[in-house]
Order: sequence, then structure tokens, then C-alpha cells
Amino acid sequence: MFETPQFVTGPFTPRRVFLPDREYGLALDALVKGCSDVLVVSSNGQKVLLGRRKVEPQPDWWFIGGRSKPGDTTTAAAARNVKRELGLEFPESRFEVVANYSMVWSYREQEPTDNGTADLSTVHMIRLTESEEEKDISLDPKEYHESLWWDIEEVLSQVDRFHPCLRNSLKSLKAKWAMEALESATEGDEDTFIVEKARLFVQVMKEAKSAAPSVK
Repeated sequence: MFETPQFVTGPFTPRRVFLPDREYGLALDALVKGCSDVLVVSSNGQKVLLGRRKVEPQPDWWFIGGRSKPGDTTTAAAARNVKRELGLEFPESRFEVVANYSMVWSYREQEPTDNGTADLSTVHMIRLTESEEEKDISLDPKEYHESLWWDIEEVLSQVDRFHPCLRNSLKSLKAKWAMEALESATEGDEDTFIVEKARLFVQVMKEAKSAAPSVK
């Protein structure tokens, strides 16, 4: 739970290949794209940094992230994507898996745009320190309108404003934190405290599983 392990069988050498737009469009028609996306969380755990994208397939508020490359662990791809998208560099060990999602989109940026695309995304979280929150963020103006720190509960409450996958990932994040609290409680001797944390974990897991498979 809350991990995406990588199993490497035999020697593997990544091939860094650039595909022109036409070939990349054909690849999107034939293959499912792997992505590593990130919930950048404030030091107090109450806010999440989202980017309002300009480009398909999700020209709206969305994760920080993007494609993974052959041979990447999901956390290595997450670290690279955050460095590229925000100009902030963090070690791979700072990124924790929250959930895995299958996403299918009606549109894409590459021609023919209405062929759509399909992704398998591993969503991670990284929790910043107070000093890290104050660092300058440099988003690519070709891809983003803006970025904003959103209150997590506000995102969860606005069903019509935010994509259901984004909202579900925040529910899964709360489930992850509840599991960690339960694990910590089992190290003590107070059964009442353990029961309290177990009930909370079951509750948030149910909420995380309640998302409908369709999108807005």
C-alpha cells in the first residue's frame, strides 16, 4: 500500500530517444503513457501547490509533474519533473507514493488533438519545510497560467471546480497520513488510542475509495 515498487530483471540501459511530433502522436495512439505527478504540500500539511495549466490534456488546475522515462523509478521521475516544472531540486528520497491512477483523455496537445491519450500515473507527495515554501517558483509560461497554494479541504469540497482524480489523490493522501498515525499508535500501550486511529484510517480509506470512475 502507498508504494509502486520497481523490479528490474537483467541489465537494462535506458535509450534516450526524441520523437518528432508526428511520431509522438502515433506513439500516443498505440501506447499508454507513464507519468509521475506530485502533490507539493505545505509544511503544516494543510495546503497543496497546484498549477493552472494552459495545455491539453488538462488545461486547468492540476498536479505538478509529467512523463516518466524508461528505467525511471516513479520517485526519480517525480524529482526530475518537479525540478523541471518548478525549478526546485529535491532528493528522490523526499517523494512518497500516494496512489496510482489510470486516466483517459478526450484531447491532447499533439495532432490529431481529438484522438486523445491515455496515462498511467503514480501520484506522489513531498512535504516542504517552511524555508522551502518561500523559495521562488519558476513555472514555464508556455505551459502554465499560474500556480497557487490551495487549502486541501477547499479542493476536496469543490466537486465541480477540481478534477475528480486530483480530489481523490488528496483523499488518498489523508488515508496515507491516517495509516502512519495508526502505525505510530501501535508502538504505544494505550488500546483506546489505537482504536481511535484505526477508526479514522478505515473512515478515510472508505472516502478515498468512493470516487466515481467517470470524469466531469
